[in-house]
Amino acid sequence: MGRADVAQELRKNTPSNFFRMALMSCAALTAFSVAAQAQEKTETEEAVIMAPISVTATEVAPGGVSITQEQLDRQNPANIQDVFRGESSIHVGGGSDVSRKIYVNGIEDTNLSVKMDDSRQVNSAFHHLGTAIIDPGMLKSVSVETGVGPVDVGPGALGGSIAYETKDARDILEIDEMLGGFSRTQAGSNGRTLSQALTVAGQHENFEALVYGSIDGGRNYNDANGDEVEGTRPNMRNSMGKAAWTGNTGSRLEFNAGYLEDKGIRPNRANFGSLNNGADPTLQEYNRKHFTLSYRDEAPTEYVNPEIVLSYTETDLFIHDLAFGNFRFNFRSQTKSYSGKVANTFSTGLGLADSGSVTVGTDFYRDVGRGENNGIFAAATVPRVNTETSDNFGVFVQTRQNWSPRLRSTLGLRYDQQHFEGVDGTTLSGGGPSASANLEYDVLTWLTGYAGAASTYGPIPLGESQIYNFAGQWQYDDLSSSRSYNYKAGAKVEDGNLSGDFHVYQTEIKGSHDRGSAYRNITRDLKAWGFNVAGKYQEEIGYVRATYSHNRFRSDGTPMASGDASYHGLQMGNTATVDVVREWPEIGVALGASGEYAFEDDTNQEFPTKSYFVADIFAQYQPVDFDALTVRFDVRNLFNELYVDRATSAVDNSAATPFNAPGRSYVVTAKVDF
Repeated sequence: MGRADVAQELRKNTPSNFFRMALMSCAALTAFSVAAQAQEKTETEEAVIMAPISVTATEVAPGGVSITQEQLDRQNPANIQDVFRGESSIHVGGGSDVSRKIYVNGIEDTNLSVKMDDSRQVNSAFHHLGTAIIDPGMLKSVSVETGVGPVDVGPGALGGSIAYETKDARDILEIDEMLGGFSRTQAGSNGRTLSQALTVAGQHENFEALVYGSIDGGRNYNDANGDEVEGTRPNMRNSMGKAAWTGNTGSRLEFNAGYLEDKGIRPNRANFGSLNNGADPTLQEYNRKHFTLSYRDEAPTEYVNPEIVLSYTETDLFIHDLAFGNFRFNFRSQTKSYSGKVANTFSTGLGLADSGSVTVGTDFYRDVGRGENNGIFAAATVPRVNTETSDNFGVFVQTRQNWSPRLRSTLGLRYDQQHFEGVDGTTLSGGGPSASANLEYDVLTWLTGYAGAASTYGPIPLGESQIYNFAGQWQYDDLSSSRSYNYKAGAKVEDGNLSGDFHVYQTEIKGSHDRGSAYRNITRDLKAWGFNVAGKYQEEIGYVRATYSHNRFRSDGTPMASGDASYHGLQMGNTATVDVVREWPEIGVALGASGEYAFEDDTNQEFPTKSYFVADIFAQYQPVDFDALTVRFDVRNLFNELYVDRATSAVDNSAATPFNAPGRSYVVTAKVDF
């Protein structure tokens, strides 16, 4: 969907002038950037490329998590859970691709601003559905802001943000290559899994493009006891295309599109291993498509550094014969999100700091949830096809300043205005400010202290479109927005081969919404607090890295059961990870091992969570004389540990049985670059 199509759809579906104001603001900022650039060219009679914007505070605020391409290659991820292995502050639970949910410092990612290639991700179709249904095969980097982060990441960042970025053609091709790509095949013994992927990229003069496709297949995996875990059979299909044009003066226009689907027999509630009432697994179909158009200047001047993004994402979920007692129902839902952002970054110290930057911009989204069910619990007069909409328009200013060689700061302010319409026609309007601040000071050349705080406005989210009006007419009396308060303080070390970080944090969310309740005003006050420690020793031939996290989580002052945790969070307790890699580049060999230990947690006296230790090892070979080939052998869950991942639901639910994690698996991966 192009820029004109998005604008036309917004005008057609918006009942007021709300989005016209958003689009006019975007157009005004775009015109300003273009006019300023044109003026510079006119005055100098040629394109003037001035000094690029100075690097100020770190790209991810201190205490955040940045996962690079090199780390992803080392992880060799088969699913999104593998992407975050080695990060004790981030947990991913679930037994199948469609049941995986991410928790950052105990906060579910539905309370974070989540984007993939700048495309807004909305995950409120069904609380038994995962929130991180992602193929990691083309991921280039992942950036996670934990709590205190910049305001230009977007609206609704109550607990922080997650930004996934996928590879471009130029990440695959050398500068002088016209055509290339790679093929990858991965086979696993547990569940007889087979994953195949192919990427083809090309570039000529100013134009580049790539296409990617992957297929995952296999059987249900077995746990460490050798028992088959129903509903875990992989069956994901993913395809993606990207095209970009980069001008001689740095202007870059990029379009990307993607389609992902997962179709298979899943547990009657996808995030539970099974229901203890014997309800049969059901056929469940999920698909997501997205289109994004963006413009950036990769050779910006000090005063003209524009960013323009327009995006459309659509997810569909169809569940067949879902059991409720003696009844069975078909559920179908669809969620659409139109979003955009226009911003310009000025390289300036504002006449006060030594150097820095100021980003000024506007963003908007329109989320539409549509649900269809044949439920019989509600009166016959209650509609079976229902729609909710949420429109939000925001403006922001984000500064990143270097006050001296030792002192740096980030300060952001934004304001959001929302218009919400419920399934019964109820309309609600409101808005609020957000602010964040972070200071960094180099106490010594190798030691930096930092502290930050943020207060964030949370627009009213869409409810669960899968169950609109299922058990009764939904009501919106006293429904209002959320607000979070985040605090963080710590220190980081950079001294030669040694690096590390220690920080304490606290996140409070006032009015976190129970999105599946027919009474939409039911909310919870959440609080997550604790500390994270990470340390790494790096040499050219390898590294050792370890992390440790202590997390506590409360809902209205009491521990939260996993069955009620959807859209809120879970206590992760104490967890630790270690990762060791040793390379022999002269012969193309690398060996590595990793481990995760989750400590016992008896916060819930009735259902204490058990401790577990899971270890992985790998050996990789890349022939020196033929480096286009990479062969890798992994052993996952080396000691065949029987455990339930700390972030998996139903460990404390007498009505359900949780997913046991996979037992030992031998995995072979072969990648060929061409």
